[in-house]
Amino acid sequence: MGKHERGWVEATEKLTAQLANGTAPDPDLEEQGEPDLAKALAERIRADFPDRTAVRHAGNSYDSLGDLIVDAADGETFLEAKFVASGGTRANLGQDTLTQFGLFEDATAWSDFREEIGFPEDREALLRRFDDYPDDVRDWSYKSAVYDRAKHLKNVLDVSRGQKTGSRADEVLADPDSTERQREAARIVNAILELDREEKFAYFDHLREAEQNPRNVETFAHLIICGYHTADALEEHFDDDLDEIKRLLETDSYRLYEVNKNSGAVTVENPSELLAGFEWADTRVEIPEDGTSVSVVTGPPENRRRVLNIAYNWKNKFQGIQTPSMNVFVPEA
Repeated sequence: MGKHERGWVEATEKLTAQLANGTAPDPDLEEQGEPDLAKALAERIRADFPDRTAVRHAGNSYDSLGDLIVDAADGETFLEAKFVASGGTRANLGQDTLTQFGLFEDATAWSDFREEIGFPEDREALLRRFDDYPDDVRDWSYKSAVYDRAKHLKNVLDVSRGQKTGSRADEVLADPDSTERQREAARIVNAILELDREEKFAYFDHLREAEQNPRNVETFAHLIICGYHTADALEEHFDDDLDEIKRLLETDSYRLYEVNKNSGAVTVENPSELLAGFEWADTRVEIPEDGTSVSVVTGPPENRRRVLNIAYNWKNKFQGIQTPSMNVFVPEA
């Protein structure tokens, strides 16, 4: 989260505490934050905690989970407030997250692994097979050359909005009326998709040989479930005591509140319910023999539970081209 966004978010959190307590809102906070969102969140908190004695803003120096703390006679409840553009968001993390946070202790980062096996050069060689690039994307010396060529291939294939490029390539190859230019673009796209898939399989082979740190795996899973979905948020809390995080969840003392920035609708998630019944024994990253996703699983073999699914993905153009990332999903109960 950038400094500007953090500024209005923190102001809105502080406004929420004031409104939930029934005190007059600070005019400076009203100017810096989003009063309508604060009002919606405060109303939901008042409804959810009728026996509260106070609502406090945790402050930047507070080293536990939650932006807001609800005080009541029977103890504290920590609330993480997220202001989102749409509901149901999950993590979209950087490509090297699992090695960055030590889930694998001696593994090469995905970005470095691709360089080591020559993936960029192999991808370029495939893109160079196409002879009909326009003049403005023929220069290989600038940074966006790969992206521009991939975009041109998509244009040649006439990929419709929302359609997977590989699916469109298959349609072109199956269509007897396709031109040879379209067929060549389709063959190159499919070759890059296959190259990417083979590279991911090779990387998973590498990860399978690496040592895992079960406590880091478990910490990562807990933080994701608790709503910490950016590298900065994970970095801020990764050194928090895992036993304390688990205590908050086990004593029902933590909630995740999501406020839709467009509608003001507030949804609440109880992470302890998502993790109900998990034994946290033999916690590990499970790596399949095929497929391009891994899973965080826990429990003995006879009661194995999946906590998270993590897909290795490229967000832009098509697989193997631009913005490698990790998409993290909480499996359906």
